[in-house]
Amino acid sequence: MSASAIASTTVYTSQSGFLAQLAPASYTETFTDLSDGPPGPQTFGSGTFAFTAQASSGLYLSGGFLGTSQIDDALTVSFGAGVKAVGGNFFTVDLGDSLQSVNVTVTLSDATTVSFTPTSFADSYRGFVSTLDITSLTISAPGQSLYASMDNLTVGTIAAVPEPASWALMGLGVMGLLAARRRAV
Repeated sequence: MSASAIASTTVYTSQSGFLAQLAPASYTETFTDLSDGPPGPQTFGSGTFAFTAQASSGLYLSGGFLGTSQIDDALTVSFGAGVKAVGGNFFTVDLGDSLQSVNVTVTLSDATTVSFTPTSFADSYRGFVSTLDITSLTISAPGQSLYASMDNLTVGTIAAVPEPASWALMGLGVMGLLAARRRAV
């Protein structure tokens, strides 16, 4: 495998830290005011950052979040080409839609796997920025008799970061300006 085909993924636990890495024009779905649609996969958004959510048992759309309609089912989200940043609240709920403090695993298409145990909605946020396209993510909490869920899903791409050569040229330019200013004084 060539070095360029190996993903480098950064994981953020802060929504503000994740959002600071995004290029303009990302898409966020809050799942607010939605109700269960027809059986099968559901598509959200449009254009480059549209995504499709599915679970083998069907989806549950109610109460302002998206989840599986049956316990112990994985929730999978698929993205189109060009998505390099995905973030959201990932958690599990019980039958009464109450967040449960159990181990949640999020697996990305680039083989990044993150497991964590959110104790509240506030600490259920995870953001992922990858050097390769993120084509899917899967949320699971197997064997817990709970429903995999997510909210506030943001899909985007990363802001352009100058190459080291560009940084060097900018540095030389700044040094030149400082030297010219010094001579003028």
